Amino acid sequence: MIKKASHTFLKYLTPLDFASIFYVVFSGAYLFFGRERLINVQEHFYIRLLLLIVIISLLTFSVKYPKNKMIIFFRGIYPIFFISFFYTETSSLKNILFHNNLDVFFYNAEQNLWHCQPSIAFSKFMNDAWFNEIMNLCYFSYYIIIIITCILLFMKNTLPAQKAIFTVFFSFYLYYIIFDILPVAGPQYYAVNLNSEPLPPYFFGKIMHQILINIEKPTGAFPSSHVGIACIIAYVFFKQFKKIFFIILPFVIGICFATVYLKAHYLVDVIAGVFSAFLFILISEYVFNKISILTKGWINNKNPFYN
Repeated sequence: MIKKASHTFLKYLTPLDFASIFYVVFSGAYLFFGRERLINVQEHFYIRLLLLIVIISLLTFSVKYPKNKMIIFFRGIYPIFFISFFYTETSSLKNILFHNNLDVFFYNAEQNLWHCQPSIAFSKFMNDAWFNEIMNLCYFSYYIIIIITCILLFMKNTLPAQKAIFTVFFSFYLYYIIFDILPVAGPQYYAVNLNSEPLPPYFFGKIMHQILINIEKPTGAFPSSHVGIACIIAYVFFKQFKKIFFIILPFVIGICFATVYLKAHYLVDVIAGVFSAFLFILISEYVFNKISILTKGWINNKNPFYN
């Protein structure tokens, strides 16, 4: 009976479920490894337990109520509600292996490679208010593009679309693993003080200033997940929505520039973000195919996404 129940449970797990469970378990094991260096470590474990309950509950309800559109919708994009927490959490986990941030090495690398600090020089050279607003708009578009991508892929409801949404979220998890291990805060925390800089004059500038000051954490600079995920989303749009690809492409390019302009990343972070995007696409597609084989045809086993 237990074996049959276990087989039934695995039959309804999607690759997206496997990816989310993988990160919850991996980061939980990493938490346990570094528990002596963390404060309120119990809270991290309680939240993971809660997230596992959410995943299992969504699976159970989607099987029990396969026609419920709301349940199916949340089942298809639920990691979008996790990634913000996981990103913020990396600021707590990043100093388990390395006790100090490694920004000094990246700052020196910038100086040796470019003979300046691009994040500082760029914003000083292009200090016009209109350009500042464009850069802030591009940076802010990152959050909107992620939401639009998830919704469009869910609505498309095909195997390639599910593979694409898996690629996006599995790449997020891969970036967070790097951030958990490699502590780099970025120039806004190491080289400059954003609190002392003039408040941007226009709408998106003011929004991004508040986000960078009050929401962003000193974590996740290398490689730039903003750039990496933006490039991955551009790839997804090129494959899935070619008519929209050329609409989002200028924003993706703008994000690459804006991360440096707003001092969120070193230039080497951006370059690493571009290269990591191509690597993570390959890894994600390989893992997706392996999981599909492991679950023995999850698409054809009354999976609610493909009825």
